[in-house]
Amino acid sequence: MAGEETLFCAFHPGIPTALRCNRCGRPICIRCAVPTPVGYRCRACVAGQQAAFFNARPLDYGLAALAATAIGLLAAPLVAAVGFWVIFIGPLVGSLVAEMVHRLIGRRRGRWIWLVVSGGLVAGLVPFRLPLLLASPLVLPRLLWDGIYLALAISTVIGYLRFWR
Repeated sequence: MAGEETLFCAFHPGIPTALRCNRCGRPICIRCAVPTPVGYRCRACVAGQQAAFFNARPLDYGLAALAATAIGLLAAPLVAAVGFWVIFIGPLVGSLVAEMVHRLIGRRRGRWIWLVVSGGLVAGLVPFRLPLLLASPLVLPRLLWDGIYLALAISTVIGYLRFWR
């Protein structure tokens, strides 16, 4: 194979390669190659292809934050009153918030919507817990239930908004 030019990875210039991205044709090393059903692609092409799935507008993030905070504020007194039952209320609130946000933003998808909604749930609980925490450090068992509630609600939101839709 005399006369063949040695190619070097477009992202790691010191690594020789014979592999090319099947979309853009750039030479890529095995560390940069992402296997797809149609062949190997570079990370830049894969990222560009995935970005087409996310069509949320900036306003959608604001609406998601407001809706999640509002429902979090409404659910906080209930969470404070039920104790052990938060293991059932957490997923219920999480699925309610996720479905409401999903419908409110017109079923558009955003890469970070799940994070904004999770922050809204935390923000909804803080006004009810911060005064209690500042008044007495002996409320740690109560905060444990709050943490369990948030973990269940947020994991439901993440599962719903990132994986089920």
